[in-house]
Amino acid sequence: MLKSILVCSLSALLLAGCSTEEAVPKKVVKPMELPLEFKLDTSKNPSDPDKTEAVYTMTGKIDNPLYLTGIEYFASGEQKIWFTETIKPSQYDGEKLKLGQEFNTTKGYRSYMYDLDGLMQEKSEESDTLKRFMMNGVEFRDKSFRPSEYELLMFEKSTVQTSMSGKSMDTIHSPEGIKLKKGERAFTISLSTTPVGGSSDDTL
Repeated sequence: MLKSILVCSLSALLLAGCSTEEAVPKKVVKPMELPLEFKLDTSKNPSDPDKTEAVYTMTGKIDNPLYLTGIEYFASGEQKIWFTETIKPSQYDGEKLKLGQEFNTTKGYRSYMYDLDGLMQEKSEESDTLKRFMMNGVEFRDKSFRPSEYELLMFEKSTVQTSMSGKSMDTIHSPEGIKLKKGERAFTISLSTTPVGGSSDDTL
C-alpha cells in the first residue's frame, strides 16, 4: 500500500513539473539589427551633365543621429561652414543619399547639393573671385563604409595657380589632415557621429 502511495505521489510530482515547465513563456529571439552602411550606387547617371554627382544606397539602422557637414577651407587656416544637417535615427534600408557639386570658372559660379530621398537642398555662390581660379578637381568616396567619428564623402580642391598639389581623400581622416598652399581652397562634405565645425541646424 505504501509503495503504491509513493508511486502515485512521484507521478503527481512529475506531472506537476511538466505542467510548470510548459507554463513558462518561451523567449523570442529577434534578428540582430544591422548597423547603417553606405555603398556607392554606380548604376546612377548624373541628372545634370554640368554637375558631378554621387549616389549612396543606405542599408541598416542608426540609433543615434549623424551629421552631414559642408565646410570650405582656406590656405590661411580659416574655415567657412556652408551647412550642417542632422540625419535622424531610423531604419534606412534602400534609401538614397545623393551628393552633387558644380564649379564653373567661366561663369564664376559653384554649388553643392545634398538629397536624402527627395529632400533636396542646394547651396551656391556666384562671384567674380571664382573666375580667377585656374584649376578645380573633385572626388567622391567610392568604397562602402559605416559611419564613424569622421568619414569624408567629397573632397574638392581649387587654386588660382596654374598647378595644384595633389592629395587623395583616402589619406584624410580628420579636418586637420587638409593642408593647403597659397592660392588653394578646399571644400569637403563629411559624415560624422558628432558635429564637425559647429552645431546642427536642420534635420533630414
